[in-house]
Amino acid sequence: KYMIKEMSIVDTETWSTQHWIFKHSKSMEDNKSRKTNKWLERNYHQLAIEFGDIEYEELGRILNSLKFRCIYVKGEQKKQVLMEYIPHVALINIEDLGCPRLDQICDDETLPCCIFHMEFNPKQCTFYKVFAIRKWFVNNS
Repeated sequence: KYMIKEMSIVDTETWSTQHWIFKHSKSMEDNKSRKTNKWLERNYHQLAIEFGDIEYEELGRILNSLKFRCIYVKGEQKKQVLMEYIPHVALINIEDLGCPRLDQICDDETLPCCIFHMEFNPKQCTFYKVFAIRKWFVNNS
C-alpha cells in the first residue's frame, strides 16, 4: 500500500505553504514494505520510516482541515491515496494537464526546500517539487 512519507502544499494564488514529514510505525511493515522503505531511505529521500514530526494517523485530519475546493497532485497513485481521505474535494492529476516529468521541471536552483533536505539532495524534497510544479502551472495555465 502506498503511504505518504512527506507532503507539501502551496496555494497557487497566495504562495501560502505547508510541509509535513510523517513518521510511520515499524509494526505496520511486512517484509516487502520494509525492504522498499529501506531502499527509498538509502536511494531517494533519506528519510527513515520512523523519522518525522507528525504521526501518520494525523494525515486524514490534516487533509480534512485544508479549505481548498480543488487540489492539484502529480501522479495518479497520489490522487487515489488522497481521494480516500478527501472524496469531497476535486483532485486533479496535473499530468492530465500536460505537466512534464519532475526531472524536466525541477531545474531551478533558487526554489526552496525543507531544512532536512538542504543537507542532501533538495530536488528529492516535496517542498522543492511543489514549487517547481507551481511554477510550471502558473506559466502554463
